[in-house]
Amino acid sequence: MDLRVKRTINSIKEAFFELRKKKSLNKISVKELSELAMINKATFYLHYRDIFELSDKLENEMINKIIDEVRGQPFSYTETDLRRFSEIISRAVIKNSDEINILFSGFENNAFINRLEDSLKIYIFTAFPKIRNTTENNLLLTFLIQGAFHTFLRNDSVRADILEDQTIDMTVTLADAYIF
Repeated sequence: MDLRVKRTINSIKEAFFELRKKKSLNKISVKELSELAMINKATFYLHYRDIFELSDKLENEMINKIIDEVRGQPFSYTETDLRRFSEIISRAVIKNSDEINILFSGFENNAFINRLEDSLKIYIFTAFPKIRNTTENNLLLTFLIQGAFHTFLRNDSVRADILEDQTIDMTVTLADAYIF
C-alpha cells in the first residue's frame, strides 16, 4: 500500500476513534470526521462508503486482531492448553480494551461479544476437530464466551489479574467437564 494512502487511512481511523469517544456512531458525520482528519470528504469516500462501513471495518479488524493472537498456536486437548488458550484470548481482549470500549460503546457493546463469539466458534471448531459443532458444544461455548466477557464487564472494580485467573479457572473447569 502506498505510504500516502496508509497515512490517510490512519488519519481517518484516528479521527474516527477521537469522535467515537465523544459521540455515538449515528451522530458522527463524514464532514466532521474529514475535517478532524484534515482530508476532504471525497478522499474519505475513496476508501469508505459511509461512517458505518468504516466502523464495521474497524470492528472486523479488532475481532481479527484478537483471533490472530491464538491462530497458529499449537494446542492440544489438555487442561494446560485449554487454560493457555483462555489466557491468550483474555489477554488479547484486555490489551485491546480501550479500543474495544470505544468501538463498541453503548448499544454496540453486545455486538462486539456476539461477533467475537461467532469468530471464536469458527476458529475452535476448525482448529480442534475433536470438538464437534454440536448443539451442546455451541451452547457451552456461548455460555463460556459470553459469560467470561460479561464477568469482565460487570466486575471492573476487581483487579484484572484476579478476575482473569478466576474466569479462566471457571472456563477450564466447565469446558473440561462438558467438551472432553
